[in-house]
Amino acid sequence: MNMLADYMINKETVLLTGEYDEFGSLCTRVIEGEKTFLVQRTPVQVINKTLLRLGSSFRGARDSSKEVLGVMKMYPLKINQYLGIWLFPTKACSKQNCVWFSLMHIKKTKAIGVRKTEVLLSYNHTFEIEMKETSFNNKRQKAEELREIITKNTKSPLTFYIEPKPGFRISEDAGTNRYRIR
Repeated sequence: MNMLADYMINKETVLLTGEYDEFGSLCTRVIEGEKTFLVQRTPVQVINKTLLRLGSSFRGARDSSKEVLGVMKMYPLKINQYLGIWLFPTKACSKQNCVWFSLMHIKKTKAIGVRKTEVLLSYNHTFEIEMKETSFNNKRQKAEELREIITKNTKSPLTFYIEPKPGFRISEDAGTNRYRIR
């Protein structure tokens, strides 16, 4: 099987999830556009490496989400606001079967049982997940809320005016202490 050593999340990244390779190492299964492949890093490592290349980190993105959304579990993350890349997890990120969905690639959801949901994605992909549809949509809604608040915050820059105060007048004189401040 062809496996990548490294990967950077991009606009075509539909989802990331954990998958063990033949040696028992946790890797990342990526669905990107119409392709799927494995990366020799865990999903959190792939996300962290992408964020580091964009001037942040997994921890920084999570802390930002916590500041914006308040205390909750399983925070969505801003990956690249300008490209519209926002991810949200389905389970605790420490769990191998956590799926990180890209918000922009979710088209709709459909309950297919009490605790099972079919997620319709871009590129005509579907993903069946062991989760109530309401639980899935609540996580999706939190990611949408994060996107909305951060977008609003970055479009409304702080503008203020500082009234200039008279400064010091410094002059050079002769002598030991050559500068005089008035």
